[in-house]
Order: sequence, then structure tokens, then C-alpha cells
Amino acid sequence: MASKEKAKFNVNILNNKKIFLYVVLVGLLGFLAFYMLVFQKYEEKTENLRRQNANLRTEVDELKKAYDNLEAYRQTIAMMDGFIVTTLSQYPADVREEDALVIAVDTLNKAYVEYSTINIKEKEEVGTIPAETVQKAGLESFKDEIKIKKRTVSYVNSTDYINLKTIIGTILSYGGKKTIEQISYSKSEGGEQGFITGTIDVTDFVAEGTGKEYQAPDIKEYEAGLYDLFGIVKNPNQQ
Repeated sequence: MASKEKAKFNVNILNNKKIFLYVVLVGLLGFLAFYMLVFQKYEEKTENLRRQNANLRTEVDELKKAYDNLEAYRQTIAMMDGFIVTTLSQYPADVREEDALVIAVDTLNKAYVEYSTINIKEKEEVGTIPAETVQKAGLESFKDEIKIKKRTVSYVNSTDYINLKTIIGTILSYGGKKTIEQISYSKSEGGEQGFITGTIDVTDFVAEGTGKEYQAPDIKEYEAGLYDLFGIVKNPNQQ
């Protein structure tokens, strides 16, 4: 009788252990499901928030740096704006035949020189600043598209070495408005001793769209017939 009760007791204990194991297993499965469905998602969100916070911290640091240097940036922008305005204001709005003749008139007034050919080429575009870019710059002086163009004039002439230096100096005195592209001279064959013949290429740069108006150079002496561009003319101010 006692053995039967003991066996029955052992079966009950075994059943209780199985139940306990089932409960534990169900609990583990529930925890795993909770981890997979809930905790892991929150962990991913937390990691995303950490990354976002790191990015925000970087942006905040950059904004703080920009704020701390705001006045320096404003001064730099103002300096650059002034540089742009000053640079563009140096260039004329257009270049015409009169501008090519003024070099011949000025050099004839200061040196011994005989021009045989003055070849005026067509203007060619160097660069363009679109209106959209100009407007984004926020400069009050400029609103429209700006085109930078150049035109080259070839002066074929005869002179001598001393007067050639005077001619070059006269052209360089115009500053950035006119630049010498090329100088090519050789000794004259069968001509007057000491004379050289060659070509000076001079380029004019213009800025169209800046709002400036064309200003014609003063060539009244040439227009009045006081100069012959294609003859050797002595400086009238020298004896």
C-alpha cells in the first residue's frame, strides 16, 4: 500500500516539474517575443535618437561657431562686396573705334611713330555671370546679367627703340583698361637707319550689364585734322 502511494507521489512531482518547465518555457518565449517585438524596437529607436542627438550636437556646435564669428563674416562679406564693385567699376561699359584711335593719337603726341595699319578685331566674350547669380549676391549696384568681353587692336607701325619704350609706357599708363597682349618688332629693311617695324596688340576689356554708360575718349585733335595717323608726326610739344 505504501509503495503505491509513493509511486503516485512521484508521478505528481513529475507532473508538477513538467508544468513548471512549461511555465518557464512559456515565460521565456513570452520574454523573447517581448524583446523582439517591443524592447528591440525601443532599443533601435534609442540608438537612432543617440545618432540624431550626435548630429544635432554637431549642428549646434557649427551654429555656435558661426554665431561667434558672425561679425567677422559680415566684415568679410562687406569687403568682398566692395572688391567686386571696385573691380567691375574699373571696366568701361563698351569699347568702340574711338578707343582704338585714342592710343594712336596719344602715342603720336608723345613719340615719333608711323602707323601703317590699325586692325580692329571684333569683340569676343570672355565670361558671363548669370542674372540669377548676380541677384543672389545681393549687391545693390548690379541686378542684370554681366558679360565680360575683350577686343584686340593690332597697331602695325615703324619707330625706333627709344620711342618704342615711350609708346609702351603710354599704353601701360591706361592701367587695367588696356593691356598689351603682344609686341613683335624687327629691324626695317631698306628704311631709315635705326628704325624698326612691328606690331603691338592691345586688348580692351569691358563689362556689359553693370549699369554704366559708354564714355567716349577725347580725340578732338584727331577729329580736327591735327594728326595724320599714317605719317611720321613729331611731337608738337617738342621743338
